[in-house]
Amino acid sequence: MSRPDSIFERWNWARLLAPGLAGAMGVILVLSGSPAAVVLAVAGALTYLLFCSASLREPMIFAAVFLLTLEILPPFYFSQSGETPVFMSFFLLPIALVIVVTRNREMHFEWDSVARGLAVFLAGTALSIPFAFWLSGTNVGMNSLLRWVLLSHTALAFYLIRAGARWEPGQTERQMPRFLLAGAVLSAGYGILDFIWPVPLDHPAADQFIWLNGTVLRRAQGVFYESSNFGNFCAFFLIACGIAFLSRRERFPGFPRLLLVASISILSLAVLVAFSRSTWVSLIVALFASLVLSRRVKLSRIMTVLGATAVPILLLWMFSPELWTYLVSARVGQVIDIFDDPNFATSGRFNTWIRVLSIMRDHPQYLLFGIGYKTLSITRLFHGEIITDNGYLSLLLETGIAGLAGFMVFSGAILRTFYRLSRSANEVLAFWSTVLFSIWCGELVQLLATDAYTYWRNIVIFASLVAWTLNLAERAEISGTPE
Repeated sequence: MSRPDSIFERWNWARLLAPGLAGAMGVILVLSGSPAAVVLAVAGALTYLLFCSASLREPMIFAAVFLLTLEILPPFYFSQSGETPVFMSFFLLPIALVIVVTRNREMHFEWDSVARGLAVFLAGTALSIPFAFWLSGTNVGMNSLLRWVLLSHTALAFYLIRAGARWEPGQTERQMPRFLLAGAVLSAGYGILDFIWPVPLDHPAADQFIWLNGTVLRRAQGVFYESSNFGNFCAFFLIACGIAFLSRRERFPGFPRLLLVASISILSLAVLVAFSRSTWVSLIVALFASLVLSRRVKLSRIMTVLGATAVPILLLWMFSPELWTYLVSARVGQVIDIFDDPNFATSGRFNTWIRVLSIMRDHPQYLLFGIGYKTLSITRLFHGEIITDNGYLSLLLETGIAGLAGFMVFSGAILRTFYRLSRSANEVLAFWSTVLFSIWCGELVQLLATDAYTYWRNIVIFASLVAWTLNLAERAEISGTPE
């Protein structure tokens, strides 16, 4: 944690950045013939300047805005970039770099077991990137590198929240969970709206459709443009809200009780219309894990949570019989056939897993460092793309033993750390530790059916909550209050 009396509180960073921004605005003024473009450029530059100045004084402000952009803003596509997405969070990275460089000496970073696990995971996956260039060529190698850079945002967010925290938490840090939950509910609401009345925003999206009589619907994807990613994100905060209500700790997420119950219904509906079975299973596993960790849970609260989550199912049954039939027959009904026809029950995954295992048997040399992070879907190494839909097999073939071992080290650190902290006498610390432990239990199960570790925006948000909770634990240890 950073020292409380920072010299950066007294520095006027606006004076340092103003000349460069003024020059940039002058260039825009000369090159643009549109007065509206000039006004927007000036307003944007001033906003960026003010935000940069505030972030340098208080890194937590940067972290909060950075995470909210990941939650509520979709990637944008421009004619110049083709199908390469442009995330608004990218434009905030220069500010993050300035914070890290200029405040590094006064920021204190604790290399706890979770931080070491994250570093080992990122290093293990990075080792595979040279093999992507070697085995599949420059284009695939660059794609692998860029996908890894997205994943490495996790380290940036984790570092800024851990090292940028003060001995006494500021208002922004205290309100961080509330900001993130509000952003999640807003994002879930947009995903539901886009599912019912598609927003006319042209963008590439995953081919995930629901085939009804005379109608084709795209499964809810929200600002993520992929349903499992969207459902996984909403499940994170549905788990937090559910645990808060079940454990009678409604105040910790920062919402009043009625608003918390309403949030449970909105997030539940978003998870439902994503129609991702792996998300549903991970959600059940996470809530079960939280019940195991909780000391006492009243039956009345379990019934209230079940009622709030049942509202979306009832709405589906009442207002869309066709979707209800699809849910029962195509999504839930297939699972019943898991033993008779495992490939059908897993939507073709079973045969793909057999193929991946055969590749590893025939080419054991790939098991050490892999063929390149996130390359199976684009490499021609195996004469066609492979969508594994199994995080463990993907890690093993794409990043080798090094990558899979790194992920297991990271996961072990999360589970050990937050299982211990969930027993803390500090109620806030115990609550968020229970939430994080439960989420990761569900995540480990979801990885059996999807490459959830590649949902980089979700992993960044999860790692940020991890860092925020570890700050709570560190303060409790320093102050001598019981954990």
